[in-house]
Amino acid sequence: MAISIKLTPSYEVFQDRSAVNIHILAYKYLESLPGLEVVFECSAGSFVVNGEDTGKKRLSGKTDGTGETSVLIVAPITGGNGQMTVSLRENNKQIGILPYHLITADYQLNFNVTGDYAMADGKHSNKVNAILTGMGTGLDLKNRQLDLTVTGSASFEQNKVIQTTSINTDPLGNVSFELYDANNSGETVTLAGQLSGNKISHNTEQIHFQPNLDCDAHPPSDEIYIRTIFTYSINNNQYLLRQRQCDHLVTVYKLLAGGKQGEQTSIGQKWVNYYDLMFPFVIENEQYVFGLAKDFINAPQNTDKSFWMIAKLDENGQKEIIDSGYFDVSYDVGFAYNIGGRQFILLHGKGNGWPVICYEILTRGKMNRKPIYQQNWDNFYGAIFFFSMEGKQYIYRHTEATKNIYTFEFNKDGTIGNIAYSDTWAYYYYPQFSYFIKGKYYYTGQRFYDNYWFISYIYSKGVPEHVNEHTAPWDTSYQYLIPFSIGESQYFLRQNQSKDHWYITETLADTKMGEDRDSSTNH
Repeated sequence: MAISIKLTPSYEVFQDRSAVNIHILAYKYLESLPGLEVVFECSAGSFVVNGEDTGKKRLSGKTDGTGETSVLIVAPITGGNGQMTVSLRENNKQIGILPYHLITADYQLNFNVTGDYAMADGKHSNKVNAILTGMGTGLDLKNRQLDLTVTGSASFEQNKVIQTTSINTDPLGNVSFELYDANNSGETVTLAGQLSGNKISHNTEQIHFQPNLDCDAHPPSDEIYIRTIFTYSINNNQYLLRQRQCDHLVTVYKLLAGGKQGEQTSIGQKWVNYYDLMFPFVIENEQYVFGLAKDFINAPQNTDKSFWMIAKLDENGQKEIIDSGYFDVSYDVGFAYNIGGRQFILLHGKGNGWPVICYEILTRGKMNRKPIYQQNWDNFYGAIFFFSMEGKQYIYRHTEATKNIYTFEFNKDGTIGNIAYSDTWAYYYYPQFSYFIKGKYYYTGQRFYDNYWFISYIYSKGVPEHVNEHTAPWDTSYQYLIPFSIGESQYFLRQNQSKDHWYITETLADTKMGEDRDSSTNH
């Protein structure tokens, strides 16, 4: 009976090239043939011996004591189809043939600036994610060494000059690192990297470091302090976050019972971007914030009009970016809302036909990139808010152009449904917000140009009462009206765009305004 041979291939990577490891079992009459001398020949690639590419297509060998052996064939640069033949050394009689297909794995390295993490005074930094991808047989992304360099005053370590480094990827081919910069005037540096030993994967990215801004040393020339303000809750504690535009400084204060601004919990951090629009939301007891920046760094394309991020937020105002991206339009107002346990956000802008768009936010703070609702409104509605009553959810919107107001009911899928109410007020009121006290619903706003304010009811089925202005105006106009509750008490912060002028006031049932509980003069 003739000698038989069994050939079993398995594919792997050798020095960033596809390779095939072929296991050989020789036998006769079902008995293995130890010490059988054979000759291997390959039509594509070359044999590897002792970890070295021999460059040869012919190799002599013999089976071990169990009638087995193996050979490794590495692909040529172009890859390709091939076959290996096995012949007896004594007479060149062919006893086996195996076709194989070798594709050289093609690797690509990209960088994604997740930046906007936090920039403390005197420290410039950008957080970067390196992403190794590829195609081809034998692709291996796990624990691969990436060789990186950076230019300018940037460094891979803080307070040191380290401009070359090597890092290893995780099982998915990703790795995050932080770049630090010692140039307080700001600069653009070049980050370069490649898969170690693979020049084809080389790539570069421009990394932008903004100047180390200081609003206290260099206040705005017009003395206008633009801010973004909101409150959020962690472990049943309320916090007040402010970010000012002039230097991106973030301050967080704990809000106390009785409507007091308590201790500062933030540590002087400055975020890389100033977020013109921010609002909080909660998913599975985790606190998140959505932020949108119109003037942003690390822009991938000139066509992008705004950068957005979703981040986890802690008690100190430190954030961990979970998701981010870019819009080709800007949005000016918006809010988060929850319907049936599903989390959504709504955004509305002044330009490009007054767009409005809604997205669903998925588990763990990721945004579904496909909008659930997208329309253009007839005007820009600067005063908008969400409210929920009687098991239904609504949006209130009010425009300066026509003074029209509308309420619409949300559908169960998060889209905007049928109109609930429409009317026209005599004046434009901005800002406005809604709140709930002892089973009744209210909304409050300000006639911005002359400081008059109102409190009115929201009646059943989402119908707002006509504005009922108070006879005594406030001392000035307030760009920010921020509601919050502690226990069963309802409060709101009103703050203008001076350096530091604010009040915290209690709101009472039956459209009554309570006393001021705290103010900037106390701090």
